[in-house]
Amino acid sequence: MRPVLLLFTFFCCFHANLWSQSGILVFKKKNQNIQSWVKDDYIRFQYVTTQWLEGRIKRIDKDSIFVNCYVTRQIANQFGFPTIDTSWFGLMGIHISEIIGMPGSRYRGGLFTNGSLLKIGSAGYVFLNLFNSLESGEPVFASYNLRRIGIAAAVFLVGHLQSLKYKSYIRMGKKYSMHVISGQKG
Repeated sequence: MRPVLLLFTFFCCFHANLWSQSGILVFKKKNQNIQSWVKDDYIRFQYVTTQWLEGRIKRIDKDSIFVNCYVTRQIANQFGFPTIDTSWFGLMGIHISEIIGMPGSRYRGGLFTNGSLLKIGSAGYVFLNLFNSLESGEPVFASYNLRRIGIAAAVFLVGHLQSLKYKSYIRMGKKYSMHVISGQKG
């Protein structure tokens, strides 16, 4: 009875060692984990060629990941109606230093942080000011009106500068980094 129990214990330990976790890919902001991925998770990132890749993680090694990359596009089917098509590129080995960017959070502000609100508001004010001045017969380029248009132009410029500074993705560098936490012994 003891040899059967010993054989069963050995088989269970060997089987558990075969199916151990391969690793975890972690996206960090300084020392804080932002997001993590394991095998068969979906990932989207910017490759070193500045191309955005997306796919399923098939394997995570000590310093690299293997991603089955694909693209989903909307195309017309045989009847002319739009349908979703998936094109698979195949397995691609990627070192974690080749990941240069991650998509930004969709909750990061958008309209307020990219300058669009300032540009739309100031352009609307200038249009309304010009329209009202022409409608009432007042001179458009009077000194009191030029000051108002100048302030609106300055607000538009601030919005434009803010849109140049805003990025919808996160660049890897001093603040953000990728790490692999190995799940294998040794």
